[in-house]
Amino acid sequence: MIVKSFSRLLLVFCCLSLGMLPALFTGCIKKALPNIEADILSVVSREGDFFADPVVTNKEVKLFVDDQKVDVKAYAFAFTLSRGASSVPQSGSVQDFTEPVVYTVTSENGEFSKKYTVTMTDERVTFMPLEYDFENYVIHDKNKYTEFFNLRDGRRQDTWDSGNAGFVFSISPITKKQPALYPMQFSTTAHSGETAVKLETKSTGTFGAGAKKPIAAGNIFMGEFDAGNVMGDPLQSTHFGRPIEGAPLSFSGFYHYTPGKQVIDHNSRPMANAKDTCSIVAVLFDADELKSRTKVDYLDGTNLLTDKSIVATALLYDGEAAAAKDFKAFDIPFKYVKAPEVEGFAGGKYKLAIVLSASKNGDIFQGAVGSVLLVDDIKITIK
Repeated sequence: MIVKSFSRLLLVFCCLSLGMLPALFTGCIKKALPNIEADILSVVSREGDFFADPVVTNKEVKLFVDDQKVDVKAYAFAFTLSRGASSVPQSGSVQDFTEPVVYTVTSENGEFSKKYTVTMTDERVTFMPLEYDFENYVIHDKNKYTEFFNLRDGRRQDTWDSGNAGFVFSISPITKKQPALYPMQFSTTAHSGETAVKLETKSTGTFGAGAKKPIAAGNIFMGEFDAGNVMGDPLQSTHFGRPIEGAPLSFSGFYHYTPGKQVIDHNSRPMANAKDTCSIVAVLFDADELKSRTKVDYLDGTNLLTDKSIVATALLYDGEAAAAKDFKAFDIPFKYVKAPEVEGFAGGKYKLAIVLSASKNGDIFQGAVGSVLLVDDIKITIK
């Protein structure tokens, strides 16, 4: 799956950008350069502060608290940061969380920063939306890539993530950054409304080709990317899944696919008679069962389609070019491999992951540069 490809590629780009070239070219160990990462890695709390594990995404931290036990007007939120990074407000400083508090994290080298919105809630389960029109997005302040989000009670909800943050490292420092450079973008060609999500398989340039990773397939997924783990195990940096309120019956929406002209393999060699294929995937899994075995309640790039916690899947693969600007409708029934416990949905036992990609075989760095997948008006129908 594509989740593997962009995670591996991100690792390569991070290493290259930090000067971590192979010993063949260096011959000696040099002092590490100042760190470029600006991330909240984990939450530090006292026992009993939270009734559920905090959720840390690329832009948001959600803290699940009992306001009878925690003073939300004066709480000392503590957290760990990327090596050498700093934050304003500082970790451990007392803040009023009756409204969300924005923390700005700055990298050790001072060149990168990221804003996190920290929210306290007493909600036991926050269910995922069942419809997505891709009308809400922002452009990253510094690197100019697209970030889609949903609105819930007028507040931003970071449901989606992508490999855009990793693709930054394949762009020349002297190139002016703009949304169209990235594998995941917004498109004004839409099925309805003003915009749709656009996924485009891109070349990774000289560095990528030299590492036998010549493409980055356009992708977007439901979940979070753990930037703090990318230098350790990039495949496990993708955290898939959001609680869903009922058993899904079907996964529907609209898409337009244009495969690129020439499929290449990881050696950048053209593959005769090969055709690129898009991938539209939804996976329902038992998060409680998964956590009992692995201590985490999300799937990742190593087990998205293989873990035994999987309850049902809805899969679409298509290599045919769509006519003109017409969108194709899809309505995929979920295929169940085991029966879920109906009462489990109310407590957040079951989660759904959605992963969309312009090149199905991006995990083995096989695909066609220029393959484009547009997706709009996704809907999950539940019982």
